[in-house]
Amino acid sequence: MSGTSNDLGGFDLGLPAFSQPAPVLAVTSDVSVSGAGPTTELATAENPSDSQGGSDSERLQTSTSPVLRKWLWTTVPSWLISTVVHVAVILTLAAWNIEPIAKELRSMLVSTESASDADSLDDFSLDQAMSAELVSTDSEDTPSESPVVDPTLAEVKVDVSYTDVVAANMPAVVMPSMTQSLIPKNGITAQANVAMRAGLNGRNKETKRDLLSKFGGSSDTEKAVSLSLKWLALHQDPQSGAWTLAHSLVCKGQCDHPGERRASFNAATGLALMCFLGAGQTHKEGEYKETVFKGLSFLINNMKFQKGQGSWFVGSGSKGQDDMYAHGIACIAMCEAYGMTKDPALRDAAQTGINFLGTAQNQSTGGWHYAPQGLGDTSVVGWQMMALKSGAMSGFSFDLDVVRKANFFLDQMAFDEGASYHYDFNSKNRKARYNPSTTACAVLCRMYSGMPKDHPSIKAAVAKFAASGPSKSNTYYNYYATQVMKQVGGQEWENWNVRMRDQLLATQTTTGHAAGSWFWDDGHSTDSAGRLYTTCMATMILEVYYRYLPLYSEQAQDDAFKL
Repeated sequence: MSGTSNDLGGFDLGLPAFSQPAPVLAVTSDVSVSGAGPTTELATAENPSDSQGGSDSERLQTSTSPVLRKWLWTTVPSWLISTVVHVAVILTLAAWNIEPIAKELRSMLVSTESASDADSLDDFSLDQAMSAELVSTDSEDTPSESPVVDPTLAEVKVDVSYTDVVAANMPAVVMPSMTQSLIPKNGITAQANVAMRAGLNGRNKETKRDLLSKFGGSSDTEKAVSLSLKWLALHQDPQSGAWTLAHSLVCKGQCDHPGERRASFNAATGLALMCFLGAGQTHKEGEYKETVFKGLSFLINNMKFQKGQGSWFVGSGSKGQDDMYAHGIACIAMCEAYGMTKDPALRDAAQTGINFLGTAQNQSTGGWHYAPQGLGDTSVVGWQMMALKSGAMSGFSFDLDVVRKANFFLDQMAFDEGASYHYDFNSKNRKARYNPSTTACAVLCRMYSGMPKDHPSIKAAVAKFAASGPSKSNTYYNYYATQVMKQVGGQEWENWNVRMRDQLLATQTTTGHAAGSWFWDDGHSTDSAGRLYTTCMATMILEVYYRYLPLYSEQAQDDAFKL
């Protein structure tokens, strides 16, 4: 097999010609006194009588009485006798021809079990979970023993305890290297875009210090981030490496306000990892190497692969399972982890996750919804677009048509001359009023798609954000609007930052087991995702100073999807 094609045709099994006679199995009905049952003996076709001391016809004559023989020939119809004889001949011929082939195939399988991965091609199915082996660096704060990673998950059941979800003591499964063959046929690569690849560079220690000072961060914001990472690390499941939105299952109820979506492990794990990665913490460097290592391992192990695509989607509906939100979030985390470390063990999971975005997108509307190929909503679209952007910043290949179609969806959601965006087609049809959350999400997607910040629609939306300021409880709006305002810069950003920053510093929990976390009542969002959600979103807002480099600086003029 050569090249990188996924075509499975054209293989030559190379079966040799067979000239040796096939062995024939003869079964006797003798039962031993010990009850061992019928015995099976092997006789070759060259001399079938060797094992029985006579021919088949001789044995039949000695075991059949004359009366029985007469009855057989006079009573049984001739057509039945003919049928039995022909069936016997056919079975004999089948045994003669098939057995050597089966024997040869068995020998071939045994001889190829030790072949290298490069010489084999796995047939993936979506009910297989495979893992890559992560390698942690050796340093003082690296754990002496690497965490044990379980490659498969038992079927998620909402009504079971958290620790029952992960299947224990499973053998490690290594995902074969296949990135080169997974690049979308009509995709483009971001490797040549130096500015785009530099998008994550603000997270290193030296650059972070400068960006904090430049964009309005402080030692207090960094202290708050540090406390939140500590809280998140304490609420990681130590066995599986996953997080759950029902965080109190891990801390045994020491923290209040757990989310209802206890089975959304991929989403919770992706959100938590985004916080550590945003602060410059990876499985190769930082104070939380083991924490990040175990989280990434969980996501790789829990990914489902099929034909060059990888999915973190589990299900949608009322069961609280991981939906397309989870896929986008987990994909962001995996792409950023690779972009920051270039660890090849992460590459295939990230690339296949990006590939799945094209399959899950609705080809007519350009949107993404809770389940793959749904009509779409702006909120889910935002996470998938951020996944594409993270993949581009990390040098992965992506299908530019996917980005174009997503912007077509946003075109359909836009109203008020592009200064506002609907949530979905239902809200559009009923002419729902201005939605700040979906508008902020859509505007950031437009920025990442290359729309200039002085575009009239962006300026109009920013004016709305500036007039209303940060929300006391709308987490989603604050998360996206903060990123938009930071990219716009100037006085509008300075005013926004002071209010947003000080609000978060004042509302962080400072005592008890919940110290370092945040919680406020955000209606449906906090009912579903709880304290872990608000903590992750607040943490990433306070990391905004350095999480991504500015889109509109001179060094980053090309840091956008070229549409």
